[in-house]
Amino acid sequence: MKRIWLKTALINLFIAAVLGTLLRYAFVDELSWLKFRYVLHGHSHVAMLGWVYLALYTLLVGAFIRTDQQGRKYNVLFWLTQFSVLGMLISFPIVGYAPISIAFSTLHTILSYVFAFYFLKELKPQGQGPVLFSRLFAKAAIVFMLISTLALWATAPIIISGGKGSAWYYAVIQFFLHFQFNGWFLFAILALFLRKLEELNIFLDTRKLKLFFRLLVISSFLTYALAVSWSTPLLSIFLANSLGVLIQLIAAIIFIRLVWKEKILEHFRFWEGILLKTAFVCFVGKILMQSIIVIPYIAKVGYTIRNYMIGFLHLMLLGIFTSFLLAFALDGKLIRVGRMAKWGLIVFLSGFLLSEGILFLQGTLFWGAKGFLPFYYESLFGASALLPIGILLVLFNQMSRKT
Repeated sequence: MKRIWLKTALINLFIAAVLGTLLRYAFVDELSWLKFRYVLHGHSHVAMLGWVYLALYTLLVGAFIRTDQQGRKYNVLFWLTQFSVLGMLISFPIVGYAPISIAFSTLHTILSYVFAFYFLKELKPQGQGPVLFSRLFAKAAIVFMLISTLALWATAPIIISGGKGSAWYYAVIQFFLHFQFNGWFLFAILALFLRKLEELNIFLDTRKLKLFFRLLVISSFLTYALAVSWSTPLLSIFLANSLGVLIQLIAAIIFIRLVWKEKILEHFRFWEGILLKTAFVCFVGKILMQSIIVIPYIAKVGYTIRNYMIGFLHLMLLGIFTSFLLAFALDGKLIRVGRMAKWGLIVFLSGFLLSEGILFLQGTLFWGAKGFLPFYYESLFGASALLPIGILLVLFNQMSRKT
């Protein structure tokens, strides 16, 4: 059952990658029929809610819910959620934000509440022995998911009152994205990582892990300040973000030292190890980038140069979350790694690294008023096209009888 769930989530990732590549091609050649912003909404919703959400759903249920409780209700809930994703995939590129697309996204939110209720209710008890910190991170992830959806209920009243495009509107959108990425997604993958360590009988220092958890929670709330600083450039908001970034940096150092000390990544097979190392390197990169923006001038550059913003979002979505999810799908044997899948992973990671390099290099050229890279849009399209090709090869491997 969970293999089918994961393959479905992978198909959603492939579709999101195809839409993203199409958006990149729109800068190479004119596509008069393409409603760019509408397709962009479809791309982002399928990537976040169809891929990351459903992949986390699959892995969290497998890791934290007893086998005898993983029955009909979770299966029905998964497919209802996938139905809402398909509704968003079809409606957003055609009509954008309209009653039909909002209805499907609202359905997804309501279904996420049902998942949260059952998951928290049936979370495996701690039992005897060492403290299972994975449960703590899993609970926090679900709470952050619920917090993030508060923004969705505020969006409609703002739009109805004519506030679309206002500072309030963007603050609400950023609230949702921030607590999805820095709360729900991040804490969920950490919960899965710690759960795997517990299965390997590797228990990290309890005192340091508790400190890491507390610091990360605090920083998650404080760093939201950056999302509103562009519209409300008050000193207090910059200071709040700077404090949050500093706390996050300390938390990251604590966690990385724990993982490095125990040589944890050596316990994984080759491809799982490659993907996890990619995720950890991108996680460190995320922390370092956010640490640099404690300087107000750098912060302003970060949120005004679109290339940096897009590169940073993809660094998290593809570099951290997707790499991690693929690693644990492989580790849990939810997807196979045959020759075709190996090539798929190589192509996918190459596309990610190339597109990130192009985005950040072009952003730096804009910063220095140096103009465009030669064949910038063509190069970015070519790099982006590698992403769906890589995922498609992984999917083909799952259908092939040859391993």
